[in-house]
Amino acid sequence: MPDELPSYRPPAAGRPVGLRLAPKTKLTPDEFKGLDFARAMNDLAAPAYMIDREGRFSWVNQAYIELFGDRRGRPFSDYVAPEHRQRARTNFARKVVGKTTTIFDLTVLDRNGERITVRVTSAPMRKDGEIIGIFGIGFPLPQVPAPSRSVLDDLTPRQHEVLRLLAEGLETPEIAKRLGVADETARNHIRALLRATGAHSRLEAVLMGMRLGVVAPDLTRPDP
Repeated sequence: MPDELPSYRPPAAGRPVGLRLAPKTKLTPDEFKGLDFARAMNDLAAPAYMIDREGRFSWVNQAYIELFGDRRGRPFSDYVAPEHRQRARTNFARKVVGKTTTIFDLTVLDRNGERITVRVTSAPMRKDGEIIGIFGIGFPLPQVPAPSRSVLDDLTPRQHEVLRLLAEGLETPEIAKRLGVADETARNHIRALLRATGAHSRLEAVLMGMRLGVVAPDLTRPDP
């Protein structure tokens, strides 16, 4: 005969069937203080840094060094693109006086001097209630490819002016009057514009300029 199946025994009172007790997840204050935050920040995949109250890097993690180099002891503003230095200084000053954290984009220089845009979030770092510096993390953003050049980039100032006048719908005598030249000289300028753009007609040159955002149509002139 086959072995008998074990008899069913109900679970103990107060303990549901199949439910395991969850491990302890809440830390006590003493356990929280014992966590190794310095190692965790150094292991972050994103560049992290700390700037002292004088505006110098006092600590950077390994990801920061790999992307930007070891800049400890150097002013942070030296490595910000000129057009974003005021933004960086303003946000630094806000944190030094304890203002709330912000998220903003900043163009900075990497270890090779190349420009790179990072999304920065930072907050005051305190010790015994006193702000001793700023801790931040910068997330590199995808680089937008530079716009390709067009034939209009190489136009002379006079050719740009002629293109703008053509976009206004002016004829040769009107263009000559606006430029203060003879009609034949205006025609020569228009021919030079067509050669430079490769356009076969004035209209084609104007449409090319509109498509590339160099000129805009004059909507105030009545349609001929």
